[in-house]
Amino acid sequence: MSQIRNFSRALYPIRNFVLSNSRTQSPSLCYKSFAATSIRRSIATNSPKLAALATSLPAKPTEVLFTPSLDYIKAEELDVDVLPPEQVKLEITDRAAEQLTRIAEREKNENAALRISVESGGCHGYQYKMGLADIRAPDDYMFSHPSIKPSNIVIDAVSLSLMNGSVIDFATELIGSSFRVAHNPQAKGSGCGCGVSWELKDE
Repeated sequence: MSQIRNFSRALYPIRNFVLSNSRTQSPSLCYKSFAATSIRRSIATNSPKLAALATSLPAKPTEVLFTPSLDYIKAEELDVDVLPPEQVKLEITDRAAEQLTRIAEREKNENAALRISVESGGCHGYQYKMGLADIRAPDDYMFSHPSIKPSNIVIDAVSLSLMNGSVIDFATELIGSSFRVAHNPQAKGSGCGCGVSWELKDE
């Protein structure tokens, strides 16, 4: 991919994403990278963790609410193909959607969304960034869980080309609670041992 944009540009600001931590009385910032793991939807496994993810996926496809503006893509000369809605795929687990609904209620804004972007960096070449989006940019795709609403996720066109088909989950672990990309079919292997970086599959 020839262009990975700077997602912190002033025109479309992203606020740090605040998640409550059950082990503290005050909220904790969660603005970090997430590593992809090799979890698939239709998989037979004895692993409770994988089985829990599979049962948390909705029966109906995720809704594609908006696609990028072709005029904007051309004007900005972005080196990316805009996929039609029928070729766009992003799965949002029920628990991720429920957390997004709680965030929208806390923000008192039903348009609040989780922004996921892919940036170059890390020991494997790419890393995920997540934050709370106040607005949708012209080059964004916007997704929603089919039944749990509001549960908005926005991903810019360049980033989606690197993570189309991914599963977005929300997990609670000993180190805290966070959104994560639980499976990215574009990623090679399980990512970096440090848990912050991943490598694109060879074409």
